[in-house]
Amino acid sequence: MAETPLVLVSNRGPVTFEPDGGIRRGTGGLVTALIGLASHREVTWIASAMTEEDVRAADEHDGRPFPVQAPGGDEYNVKLVASDPEAYDRFYNIIANPMLWFIQHYLWDLSNAPDIRRNETEAFEFGYNAVNEDLARAVLEEIDDVENPVVMVHDYHLYTLPGLIRHARPDAFLHHFVHIPWSQSDFWRVLPTMIREEIYRGILSNDIIGFHTRSYRRNFLQCCEDLLGLKVDTERGVVFFEDREVWVRAYPLPIDPHAVEEVASRPGTARFEDELLRRRRDHLILRVDRADLSKNVLRGFSAFDVFLDQHPEFREKVTFIAQLMPSRTDIPEYAEYLERIEAVVAVVNHRHGSPDWMPIQLKLRDDLEEA
Repeated sequence: MAETPLVLVSNRGPVTFEPDGGIRRGTGGLVTALIGLASHREVTWIASAMTEEDVRAADEHDGRPFPVQAPGGDEYNVKLVASDPEAYDRFYNIIANPMLWFIQHYLWDLSNAPDIRRNETEAFEFGYNAVNEDLARAVLEEIDDVENPVVMVHDYHLYTLPGLIRHARPDAFLHHFVHIPWSQSDFWRVLPTMIREEIYRGILSNDIIGFHTRSYRRNFLQCCEDLLGLKVDTERGVVFFEDREVWVRAYPLPIDPHAVEEVASRPGTARFEDELLRRRRDHLILRVDRADLSKNVLRGFSAFDVFLDQHPEFREKVTFIAQLMPSRTDIPEYAEYLERIEAVVAVVNHRHGSPDWMPIQLKLRDDLEEA
């Protein structure tokens, strides 16, 4: 297996092409986790073409893999897949986010949401499944002449893809790592049975399913037992599905420390560090995150508000710098959350600030060197 070329498949690839012809590293924790693996062995990374420039790059290479050098010098072999824009919008903005993301992070207020109607069921069939089928075809093309291929599937965007690969290539070794929590079985019951079972049958087509923590692993095993009535060996971490044993494992996926050190050593990073030190007072609170509902950003700012109320002696002695990357702003819940963040920051700064001191300095941008 060590000598077999590896195929990675995820929604987001290692790089994003920009309108000015530049290339920047893909955002998100998944990319951060995988760039080390992708740069240290023979890998083809298959991903969705997420921007118009990505689609153009895919067309220029006729859908074939091509080498890309990312900022920092790493080179990847990338294959970008362009799906129908309407299908991709349904896939990403209705099913993957917010539906699956909210289920797996316990974010739904179940007394009011989700409200699953024809729009959502059609989005699953003609959006989520359609994009999974597009990426599955790209994987099958890539492994067509490879004996016993190894395919690593990543995250909640691609739960139905492994079933398509398993059906076409029973000899493939399929590994699926889920980068987010796996919620308990009752939370999955909000999905229509058809959608829920299709998701579970898809992910159970893998040979190994990986999670970050033992509790996520335990939840998944319990879901297989509760929702599908499958036989589960909890001690061994095995689900018996059809005629196979599916191994369910917990192993936190690390970052690449060398990549972090490389970014830290750049001149641009040093300039941001100098600016940060220049702006700090006696105390500094620093936060770098996506502006995501699961990151608990609002309550963090509210807690700082309470702190300043209860400890006025720290006024003008502490600064809270928050760099937040706007995320999924096409989704109403995310756009509203970002507005609420800005509103809370304005209130805290108005209540506690002075002409010479702004308690919270909010930066809404995505800059790896600054982060």
